[in-house]
Amino acid sequence: MQEKKLKVQDKYNKFLADLLDKKLFMSAIEIHKILIGEFSITSENARKIVGRAVTQKAIKSSIPYTFGKGQYVYICNGYDFGKDGIKDIAEKARPPIYRLLELMDQNGGIISYYEGLKITASPLEESSTKIVALDDIITLLMKLDIVYKEKDNNNVVYIIYKQDNEKRTDLEVEMMMANHFINMVTDCTILPDILRWLGNSNLIDNTNTIYRNKKTPHIGAKHNNLVWDAFAYTRATGINPILGANAETTDKQTLVVLDVVLADEYSSIHLDAFIARIQINRRSVLKEVRKTLPIIIYKSCSQKTFNTIKKNGIISFDISAIFGTKIYQVLNDIKELSGLLRGTDSVEATIENVLKNINNSGQDEALKELRGTLFEFLMYPLLKTLYPNAAIERGKILKIDKDGKKERHEYDYIIESSNPPELIFVELKGYNAGATINLGDSNKHSTLKWFFRKSLPFAEKYYKETITKGKQAKAVFITSANFYDDGREFIAKMNSSKYQSTQLETGYERQTLLDLLKKYGFETEIKIIKKFYVVPEYNGNDQVNAEELSKILNDSYEDLPL
Repeated sequence: MQEKKLKVQDKYNKFLADLLDKKLFMSAIEIHKILIGEFSITSENARKIVGRAVTQKAIKSSIPYTFGKGQYVYICNGYDFGKDGIKDIAEKARPPIYRLLELMDQNGGIISYYEGLKITASPLEESSTKIVALDDIITLLMKLDIVYKEKDNNNVVYIIYKQDNEKRTDLEVEMMMANHFINMVTDCTILPDILRWLGNSNLIDNTNTIYRNKKTPHIGAKHNNLVWDAFAYTRATGINPILGANAETTDKQTLVVLDVVLADEYSSIHLDAFIARIQINRRSVLKEVRKTLPIIIYKSCSQKTFNTIKKNGIISFDISAIFGTKIYQVLNDIKELSGLLRGTDSVEATIENVLKNINNSGQDEALKELRGTLFEFLMYPLLKTLYPNAAIERGKILKIDKDGKKERHEYDYIIESSNPPELIFVELKGYNAGATINLGDSNKHSTLKWFFRKSLPFAEKYYKETITKGKQAKAVFITSANFYDDGREFIAKMNSSKYQSTQLETGYERQTLLDLLKKYGFETEIKIIKKFYVVPEYNGNDQVNAEELSKILNDSYEDLPL
């Protein structure tokens, strides 16, 4: 009797082996259904037959890992249950896993944890829904010996492919993380300018915008337990019972969510993940009272993906439609600049090229946030010269938990010097010559007192232990614009305080900055500031059109060093 059972099982084993040899893999539901149809057996018998086939090694099983609705997957013996095999299985059974692995493939085997949250449409915190969290996906892939996690010096978490089931060398991982961080910065560097353009187009209300910051590109805008590159609200109601003018609170306005990919192509997996997050967001409200307006901004996109975007009724913009075709070169140069700051190469030529492209495109005003970023890059060689052996961190955000609430401040550069033992906090404002920095107060952003009376004390509190051990807190505010008289008086007082560093005064406006640059031989930086951070001189009563103004600007570039 036992022998007869074995012979019958052999028949089933051959059938299953032949079936999976053609299909490569099948879910438990699919394989049980075929057995029931082929041999007229019960579902219970089908489960036992498949179980015995796995035990007798006629086929392989994904046990204990499930794919799609808690189902195991059965695989032919010759099938490689590695990264590519998991991708094939997950494409239909578990799309979030497929999208994550596909994005890692597109990025040379690495993505940030933030991008993992986006691409898998994972919630930030566990919820009562059946949505699988990113940590669960990573745990599964780690158990399968496919990926592992690493942190860089800024505590940015990355998900990285293993190589032949082994972790990569530290040097290789460090290079991968550094290069990928540059891509993330590129994706969000001009986000403020994009949001300003959308505001000027009346697509969003500029007063309530939250976006992914270039200084912390691994942290997204959080809304309804999901991450977005940016979100805002809009009063642009069209023909609606509630007119835009009457939509005074966000609950009466439409939520606008943005998906922005500028470092690489916007692909179908980006779109699928964006749509998944939109659907989760809509389902999170029991009584849907607010509409959602999704917007995609991309540098490149295939026609197939673009057609799917249109089919889903999503607004999308090629970045060149907003800022002109010169923006492509600008984005490439931004990526190059971020890389240059990691080494010792000169950054001036690349900065100059970016500023030329901005001006030639006629997007001076639209890209003013980017001009400020370029000023930060421009000052790096000066700071490095003054502190050649110091650790210089760019775009640092400090956070402190206070009474259950997180307070945070941004710093353009933080210089930690051992000789002299100083901790210098640097604030930079790259404005044109016609702009003036207000003295302000400790509650008004972008003013002198905000930096010295709010940001600086916060930094001292954050670095209390370092300062206690002997490092002295210092500060400097540098701008290509000007101070009012009260601001100059304030800086003069600060120069007599404990905050003046050994190498720098506490404040530099346009002329004193130019004098400082000249003192250390930075002639190229001087020419760039004089040519690109300047108000065009013409009679305000004359009507100068855009074409004439562009010609005036272009003519002034001829004597720039190349």
